[in-house]
Amino acid sequence: MNLSRLATIGLLTLAFLMIGSITTDVIARQQSGNGYEDADSGPGSDDLGGAQQEFERMITPEYRRMGMRVEPLPDGSLRLRLPSEVMFAYDSADISPGFAPTLREIARFMERRRGIQARIIGHTDNKGSESYNLDLSLRRAESVAAFFSTQGVKNRRLTTQGRGEQDPIASNATPEGRQMNRRVDIVLFRRARNDQPKRN
Repeated sequence: MNLSRLATIGLLTLAFLMIGSITTDVIARQQSGNGYEDADSGPGSDDLGGAQQEFERMITPEYRRMGMRVEPLPDGSLRLRLPSEVMFAYDSADISPGFAPTLREIARFMERRRGIQARIIGHTDNKGSESYNLDLSLRRAESVAAFFSTQGVKNRRLTTQGRGEQDPIASNATPEGRQMNRRVDIVLFRRARNDQPKRN
């Protein structure tokens, strides 16, 4: 066997080895990407670390007086409790222009942490019919989700739900209690692998 033939065989062997290495790398990248459809590859893209402090800075004294809160939950998620009074006009599902900057900041956070999902839940007091309140609470949740979508947050990262008057956090017997019950909760959480969020 002459030297040129040996060189040819060597080059072919090297080429096959390189192709195999590239194929293995591509498969590994595809498998590692199955966890989050929208996740960044950078560190912290699905982490809620420091989020509570960031959201606390958004809460003005007026918003806090009206019931706006940031609450860590036992499962590691984070709940933003937003009072309807500052988000919507009476009996409306249209976002108040004055509250839009706050929602925009939340959307920016989600864009920086693309492995984070949001469950948006609307609530009302018990004034009016149960069916009307259920519909209003869902429309308000959908309105918040639509706003996030206009800020670049993918729809598949957002889940909406209307609970109407079913989950009061205060007595509906007083005006103050009813005001607290009229709210939208945004629960931010790290989506489990292969979990597919849905819009109601």
